[in-house]
Amino acid sequence: MKKSIANLLVICAVSLAAMSFDNPPVTEKVLKQFSASFPTVVDAKWFEGDNYYDVYFEKEQIKYNIRYDRNGKILSTRNYYTAEKLSPFLKGKVAEKFPDKTMFGVTEITNSEEMYFVLVLEDKTSWTNVKADATGTLTVIEKLKKAE
Repeated sequence: MKKSIANLLVICAVSLAAMSFDNPPVTEKVLKQFSASFPTVVDAKWFEGDNYYDVYFEKEQIKYNIRYDRNGKILSTRNYYTAEKLSPFLKGKVAEKFPDKTMFGVTEITNSEEMYFVLVLEDKTSWTNVKADATGTLTVIEKLKKAE
């Protein structure tokens, strides 16, 4: 009997914890700004920070992460997509500098100070993370050996 009650308490605790991961209450200013920018998005997932809200959603094969302040001002964006969605200009610059590598993925980062891309390139033996700006300047951030 004691074991059954203990199991029941564990189940209740897990259920309560799972319910607490629902979308937090988001201010009307933030929701209004988001809805104006993305009126067709219905599956947004919201998370609350100390002074900001993060929203995650997917649209047209791009994964979005947008950070808003409490007044609805966009602080930063982080978008994830495949190489096919990267501009032909940047794809060409990458192909010139890294002809033996293929592009695995793209992260586009924008904030009030800059916009840049982190490109994940690969070949048979390594992964290479490259920072790219809109002018085509490419800087290797990190190179990792693949496990054999």
